[in-house]
Amino acid sequence: MDENSQGRPVKIAVPASGRTLDARVENKMGAAPYVLIIDPNDMSFEILARSPHSLGSGAGIETVSRALDKGATVILVGYMSPTVSSPLEKAGITVVISVGGSVHDAVLSYMRGKFTPTETRESDPKPAVSARQIRDWRTVLRKTVKQFTAILPVLCGVILLAGLFKAMLPKKLLLALFSGNVLQDTFVGAVIGSLLSGNPINSYVTGAILLDLDVSFFGVTAMLLTWVTVWLVQLPVEMSVLGVRFTLIRNIAAFIVAIPATLCIVWLSGGIM
Repeated sequence: MDENSQGRPVKIAVPASGRTLDARVENKMGAAPYVLIIDPNDMSFEILARSPHSLGSGAGIETVSRALDKGATVILVGYMSPTVSSPLEKAGITVVISVGGSVHDAVLSYMRGKFTPTETRESDPKPAVSARQIRDWRTVLRKTVKQFTAILPVLCGVILLAGLFKAMLPKKLLLALFSGNVLQDTFVGAVIGSLLSGNPINSYVTGAILLDLDVSFFGVTAMLLTWVTVWLVQLPVEMSVLGVRFTLIRNIAAFIVAIPATLCIVWLSGGIM
């Protein structure tokens, strides 16, 4: 008969999804419907059904206690908390985690020594970084660099756009276009936004510059709305993809809706004051 390091006969406790050796190894002792107590010498086993009262945080400890009462000296399981596995191992109970597959295959693998020591202990307060964690960090770093590289041209364009607006649009011209009349400023802003095309981030920079040059909230708000909804420059592309009728109706509707939407937005935000 096989014996462990303390000279006791080996009996292996495995949480299982069913009542046979072909059942799947469950991840946790307390959540498993059954625990099989197996004698590896002849693969005979005893079945422990989950107690109807073994619920909540103490279910795992209760199930482990029942398995130990049946003489289990080895526990094969998907996961066990270090606070539970560490005292068990100090008491001479072998705990093997990260176990999957069928109960039969798990027992055979254990008896053949296929489980390494690193799979049997999780109680180290400073566990080493796993290879998977390293791969995850590398993946995150690559994605971060890729996203930053993609947005860098946009940031550069925003900086250049700010300079161009201040250099190419004299304040007198802007004040001629945006006279301070609510309806005129709203309409002019909507037209300018419809003609411009670019990343939405650029619209925020442009809006801030126009506000600094004393353009009204109505003109800036209308421009922001149509900038991201009306794309006159991109009409040919949109027509080729979505059709002429849809494209024209969508852009015209977006332009018309932008007018009352601007009035409501500025009024509700207090910009009219």
